[in-house]
Amino acid sequence: MRKMFFWLLFALIFIISAAFAAFNMTAVTVNFYFGDITLPLAAVLVLAMLAGVALGVIVLMMSTLKLRYENRRLQHKLSVSEQEINSLRILPIKDKH
Repeated sequence: MRKMFFWLLFALIFIISAAFAAFNMTAVTVNFYFGDITLPLAAVLVLAMLAGVALGVIVLMMSTLKLRYENRRLQHKLSVSEQEINSLRILPIKDKH
């Protein structure tokens, strides 16, 4: 059921996107510092969205890598602490009285 919902949602988005692209085939010129390029408006918008998604993925990956590093560091610290506790548990108790 859930899989079918996602397929229908994908088909709906695809149809809307295709209709948008069909109605927006006007050529636009995008000027860069080093030149310019003429593409259909729909292509420019798709490229802009893809660039935004790519930047978002890069930012999320950087955040995820930072969290993984922190997790690994804390796991190591926990392991060292557990080893220290275990070594202290096996020491005999010395009573001076």
